Amino acid sequence: MLKLCDLVVVVLAFVLSLIASQEQDSLSILEVRVKAINFLFMTLYVAYAHVVFHSFALYRSYRLSPSSRELRDLCSAVLVIAVPIMLLRHPLGFEFANAEFFGVFVVGAGLLLGAERRLLRIVARSMRKHGRNLRNAILVGRGDGALEMASRLARRADLGYHVTELIETDEAGNTLGPTGSATPAVERIATLIAQQPIDEVFVSLPLDSGQAIIRAIVALCEEQGITVRLASAVVEPILARAQVDEVDGRPIITIFTGPPDSLPLAIKRGIDLVLSSVAILFALPLFAVVALIIKLDSRGPVLFPQERVGFNRRRFRALKFRTMVENADQQQAALESLNEADGPVFKIRKDPRITRVGRWLRRLSFDELPQLFNVLRGDMSLVGPRPLPLRDVSRIDVRAHKRRFSVRPGITCLWQVNGREPRFEEWIKQDMEYIDNWSLSLDLRIILKTIPAVLSGRGAY
Repeated sequence: MLKLCDLVVVVLAFVLSLIASQEQDSLSILEVRVKAINFLFMTLYVAYAHVVFHSFALYRSYRLSPSSRELRDLCSAVLVIAVPIMLLRHPLGFEFANAEFFGVFVVGAGLLLGAERRLLRIVARSMRKHGRNLRNAILVGRGDGALEMASRLARRADLGYHVTELIETDEAGNTLGPTGSATPAVERIATLIAQQPIDEVFVSLPLDSGQAIIRAIVALCEEQGITVRLASAVVEPILARAQVDEVDGRPIITIFTGPPDSLPLAIKRGIDLVLSSVAILFALPLFAVVALIIKLDSRGPVLFPQERVGFNRRRFRALKFRTMVENADQQQAALESLNEADGPVFKIRKDPRITRVGRWLRRLSFDELPQLFNVLRGDMSLVGPRPLPLRDVSRIDVRAHKRRFSVRPGITCLWQVNGREPRFEEWIKQDMEYIDNWSLSLDLRIILKTIPAVLSGRGAY
């Protein structure tokens, strides 16, 4: 059903893209499409699309995979099936294959295939909840780990797993057989496979002490073409998350903090590029006015580039409009005793180095506007923890606080819209809250709250 629906959607997207990209009447276009040569081309093209979808493993099981992984694979496959149309445009005389057709087809096919597959997922999950489309599974584990895995599969009836037997093993890899005698777990699995259809084997054994039995189970299932799923925990992370990647076919368990590389994160980057570009375009007159009054007010350059620490502790030069006297960096050491902020950061409410114009620029946050260019470059994002200078980073003495470097720094953040309290513990607490609960909707809420926070000037000095 999935394969058939995919091909129908590809044809539908092709026809709709053809209609949308041509100026002539849509009915005449449909008449052209029924010619024998076009019917032959469409047949070959559908066959090609089917091969591409198979090559991207779009018909493997996504039962235990996040929707984002399927959508990523789908988008890649759509690009691959669209490119040949453009490449064959001149050799085969495809006059319809213009840039507009290509754009409409890629977007339309991606959206239609995504919606179709999402709908089929919902239908499949509903069927599994009612006992249809189930997979027989054996669960092998030790102690509480085995029972926990069994309960997880039982709670998620929509995944469609029927656990035919739970095999508990001891440290030697043995289990109690039907007669009460100790039997190697691998032999018990082999017996069950011979007696009834088994689709998958879940293994929930410690990776250190269970190496021998895990290898034996994998070897047995490899011989008979049965899927093995390792549910063994390497460590029990508190804040981090894990995902399985691979290097040249070898599985790698990746443990990470911060938002994972995913479609929402790609959308976030797209939003950064679009909004920062538009903001720079509209703010160019303001940039010119601010630059002029800075030059008229005090000696020195208009921009103040400062080395700061960003994503994964990479250093970059953050741009700001200069709001202090020309040699402000050299004067900071003499002002350390006046620092009003606790922790590693440096803040003085009435900093003597700030110029007259600089005080107003800071109050309105206009001094941060050049960082829009840092967003375009990819050093920063519109929303994220504020990037800290090298001086502040060197004084962070709590290792957990350095987790703020696991995401791209931003122009605005939770701390900034919530009053910019000078207490570093409150600041870092809000940064951690942002990292642990990141979403596109959270970014949108912070952006909308930034405007009234800037206008109020609360905590800006």
